[in-house]
Amino acid sequence: MQLGLIGQSLKPLTIAAGLVLAGQSAYADIDKYSEITSLLTNHRTAKYINLIDNKEDTFQRTKTRFNILYQSWMEKTAFFSSAKAIVDHEDFRSIVAMGYDAVPFIIDAIDKNPSPLVWALNFIYNAKISNNPNTTITQACKLWVKKLR
Repeated sequence: MQLGLIGQSLKPLTIAAGLVLAGQSAYADIDKYSEITSLLTNHRTAKYINLIDNKEDTFQRTKTRFNILYQSWMEKTAFFSSAKAIVDHEDFRSIVAMGYDAVPFIIDAIDKNPSPLVWALNFIYNAKISNNPNTTITQACKLWVKKLR
């Protein structure tokens, strides 16, 4: 009977020894799919992990929101000739309302494809990149990208 009890208590030990001998990647793979929730007793570590997770989530949500607004704005204003109509469009105003959170995404967009989206930076920073009235949209995009990268 005691042999039966010893056999039962060795199973977890055998599995643990197998994991140790298999190396770190096997442990990570098993842990990744084991659905075991870790209990963190160090509150500073738990706080840091939550902070990082929240930053990652916030960044992804902001990026997704920007992309949706940007695509919608581009589709709806593609044939507008009035600068006022372009900047008064609700999607453009929503991008501007995102403030500094939208800036990295605006910079990426205007670096790849110069567009009137550059005007959003004028509103966000409450400044023009150039006082020259002959500055083109492409030139303004290049100047903002150079300044903010």
